[in-house]
Amino acid sequence: MKKFSYKPYPVRRAYIPKGNGKMRGLGIPSFEDKVVQGVFKEILEAIYEPKFKEFSFGFRPNRSCHDAIQRVNKHIMADKVNYILDADIKGFFDNLDHEWMIKFLEHDIADKNFIRYIKRFLIGGVMEDGKRLDTEAGTVQGGLISPVLANVYLHYTLDTWFDYVKKHEFKGEMYMVRYADDFVCLFQYENEAQRFYQLLIERLRKFGLEIAEDKSRILPFGRYKGTKESFDFLGFTHYNVTSHWGK
Repeated sequence: MKKFSYKPYPVRRAYIPKGNGKMRGLGIPSFEDKVVQGVFKEILEAIYEPKFKEFSFGFRPNRSCHDAIQRVNKHIMADKVNYILDADIKGFFDNLDHEWMIKFLEHDIADKNFIRYIKRFLIGGVMEDGKRLDTEAGTVQGGLISPVLANVYLHYTLDTWFDYVKKHEFKGEMYMVRYADDFVCLFQYENEAQRFYQLLIERLRKFGLEIAEDKSRILPFGRYKGTKESFDFLGFTHYNVTSHWGK
């Protein structure tokens, strides 16, 4: 490692079914790469856990999807929430931009060799049907460091930006709850929800990401709205009065 001679193997591609009937591609690292990634994961968490926002819940120590769901319910029941932005990022793990990823890491990490090894993991490729495929973008789901890298990427592209625009560009109450690339935003005012949605599209586009507009929507939702609208978040269907497990 000190001589910068270590090179990760291409990960083995495997597919598992998703809840919607489609297949999700996973990358299975070699045993050696799992050991190295485990060490890198601990280092990355030590650096970034103090920096991550309190509304980020995915793949973090002592946090779970149930904590994220409870946070959403808390905002709906206790805060001035009247509108929900239910947004979906198209293929986030496949489209994460490597150049931006490295820039974000360099912002906090001075060790150039550490950064180089991260880059080697990003471009290490995948083996599928006996063929090696290049990975020019994205971080392969299944790697131990992929969830941390995803959180770092969204910390800078989304979380810190959300806090900034909330403080400087909006007047009403607004909140976000994020679990990895799955997130919802909650608003007091409809016009601010609409405006934020347009800003969000532009913001993510800058970093190589795209909102799936056919899967994203703003809906009236809150304890005072009395609508029959519902939305799904982390496998849970939220209704205005109560919540039930989604299908």
